[in-house]
Amino acid sequence: MLILLVEDDSVLAAQTIDFLNAEGIDVDYAATLASAKEIAAKNAAFDEYDAIVLDMALPDGNALSLMQQTLAGFDAPVLFCTAATALDDKLAAFDAGALDYLTKPFALPELAVRIKLLTGKVSKQNQVFELGDLHIDFSAKIARRGGRTIVLSPQQWQLLALLAEQAPAPVSKVQILRHIWPDSEVNNNMYKSLITRLRHNLSRGDEASVIHTLKGQGVALRETTP
Repeated sequence: MLILLVEDDSVLAAQTIDFLNAEGIDVDYAATLASAKEIAAKNAAFDEYDAIVLDMALPDGNALSLMQQTLAGFDAPVLFCTAATALDDKLAAFDAGALDYLTKPFALPELAVRIKLLTGKVSKQNQVFELGDLHIDFSAKIARRGGRTIVLSPQQWQLLALLAEQAPAPVSKVQILRHIWPDSEVNNNMYKSLITRLRHNLSRGDEASVIHTLKGQGVALRETTP
């Protein structure tokens, strides 16, 4: 998942980006309306993003103008994350097309959940995920492939949920490390071992591998292509 964050508080932006990265959400960042417009021009369209998070009061103007002009006609859902608490500000944001509004100060976990809800990509830990003959019920912690039940460790469940959330797109090594070991230094052997164990548990015998390591991109949960 990729979002655009437009926020002029550099400290808050850094904290937000670090937290969202650990949640498997990649972030492009702009501190001003002008920077956001440059990113839009460079990327051709804001449709590149799964969601856009906007502060309202920015150094070079009000983000409502970005909503009404540059973002007009684009599909990426917008969440305002701002210190503006007045009802008129909230109504103006929704009138401009925003789908959600979060006032500062806020908890980063709440922001992450709101983004996932907004994009329709809420963690599959409460859902069923299927890939070919692989069937995973994250709420019940049951995984089956063909006629066999798959037994996974807690860390393997964490990794599988992260991969399923972004499947078939790859998840970077940095994202995996931050998600599985957020407060620990991890050597490369621990990382490789976790990937190998999950790959082995999901694919036995003649079963095609569904865990793929993509050079320079990360790890992806997807079917093997011929």
